[in-house]
Amino acid sequence: MESIDCTYRSQTSIPTEATTVFVSLELSRARWLVTSLSPNTSKISRHFVPGGDAAELLRLLSELRAKAERHVNAAATSPQ
Repeated sequence: MESIDCTYRSQTSIPTEATTVFVSLELSRARWLVTSLSPNTSKISRHFVPGGDAAELLRLLSELRAKAERHVNAAATSPQ
């Protein structure tokens, strides 16, 4: 049987001056866990949103973006 190496190796690194906020979501019926990594930090922040509350999720994402913009004095990138 043939063995396949499924390891992904990135050819680029994330610049420390990046203005991107990385976010992950863990969804359940009761609550949503939102983790974020803001520019120039190495600490992952944890936030909780009531399950199904899309308005609260958008408010939190907007808050995280505004905080990142203040931190780096630039507009944080957002998906187009």
